[in-house]
Amino acid sequence: MNISLKDLAENFGCNKKEFSKTFIDFYNSLDMTYQVLTKESRDRVILEILNKLDTDTQIIGAPERTDVWSRGWKENLDEFVATGDLQKIVPKFIRPGMIVRYNGDFIKPNNPHFERDFVKLFQIYCYDTFIHKNCIKNVYEFGCGSSFNLMAMAELSMLSKTEIEFHGSDFVESSVELCNKLGEFYNINLSGFYFDMINPNNSIKIKENSAIYTFGAIEQLKGQFEDFILFLIKNKPRICFHVEPTIENYDSSSLFDYLQIKFHAKRGYSQGLLPYLKKLEEDNHIKIIQEKRINFGSKFMEGYHLFVWETK
Repeated sequence: MNISLKDLAENFGCNKKEFSKTFIDFYNSLDMTYQVLTKESRDRVILEILNKLDTDTQIIGAPERTDVWSRGWKENLDEFVATGDLQKIVPKFIRPGMIVRYNGDFIKPNNPHFERDFVKLFQIYCYDTFIHKNCIKNVYEFGCGSSFNLMAMAELSMLSKTEIEFHGSDFVESSVELCNKLGEFYNINLSGFYFDMINPNNSIKIKENSAIYTFGAIEQLKGQFEDFILFLIKNKPRICFHVEPTIENYDSSSLFDYLQIKFHAKRGYSQGLLPYLKKLEEDNHIKIIQEKRINFGSKFMEGYHLFVWETK
């Protein structure tokens, strides 16, 4: 089986004619083939997920998680400083050679770096659609982690010969330091700053003509995201987009989705973002431009659902 450009267009909610040359060139460099699991293999995956649900002790937002994130991003920082290798900023939770979720089933990609490369295709799509086409001059990622997404965006801006300022924020200093190191090392307009999304610093002002995004960051807020969204609205960015796991998009009558619901809930990932954005739209504060389940994710959960909005 092979994932075609038409398939990706359906995943991202667009027409394949909208894909840029950069997107198509990168796609053509990849092995996008995969194997459908046998019944026995699929049963083993489901059993592994059930065992994980029984034994997993990770709780999102627990006090010890701050230290875990700090040490995790410092590991990326130290490896990048030691080697200068940009691949060292790929988050550790994007693991090679894994079974992934795609279009309502588990698949085994033939490309060991399939998840990383699929995400890169998605990054290109987001840059082309929400940043480049809107002539954005300032890009902010909140919860930037290793700056994996920001560096992808910065590389794309250089390819398109577009001058953009990139800003990354996080609630742990090792992430902020890594963001600044990357800007210095590559001599690009990328800088980091400290920001706690649960307790937004309202003295921070977003520059005009800005795009703001999160990529698996609101999931970590234990559902305490309303003040952050209001902070964004107050600063009136040109466009906002979020790539976040979204429990409301799952169908509890499907075993495939039911397992995701259980995992999402047990970990304590944020719930309610989509309903909250819809309520803000009803109250005439924002306009939702796109909402899309990408139908792609890791073995345990789809972390990639897209929501795009602008202020009124």
